Amino acid sequence: MSPTAFTEASRIVNRSPLNRWLGMSVLRADDDGITLGIRWREELISNPDIRSTHGGILATLIDAAGDYAVALKVGAPVPTIDMHVDFHRMAKPGDLRAEGQVIHLGRRFATAHARVLDTEGNLIASGRALYLVPAPGGETASASQGEA
Repeated sequence: MSPTAFTEASRIVNRSPLNRWLGMSVLRADDDGITLGIRWREELISNPDIRSTHGGILATLIDAAGDYAVALKVGAPVPTIDMHVDFHRMAKPGDLRAEGQVIHLGRRFATAHARVLDTEGNLIASGRALYLVPAPGGETASASQGEA
């Protein structure tokens, strides 16, 4: 693991109040992608009767892993344009990890794939997202067009 990639990924992840609330941490970051982790806690429950983790938490992990995998390649967090998530099994109480990797990096758009696994390595959710790559000079498309 590149200490530089790990340090940069940790800096980017820790900037977000949502990530800090989730207790998200970088477990691995290198040229192949990123692995994020969150510790399970009661606030993540969607259905108290079956004690399942909310799907929005899983989707957040998919988006974050994809976004930060792209960010490591382009040097900045990137906005999500489109995302698809598949839920494969119920996430029971327990820590989760999300693995993200870039599958296409173009001049203006990037595609990343991510998957969420439980502590036993079971696939909980997977997804793919499209991200807007900053234009040369660091502007996003809307900023360069004068939009807020």
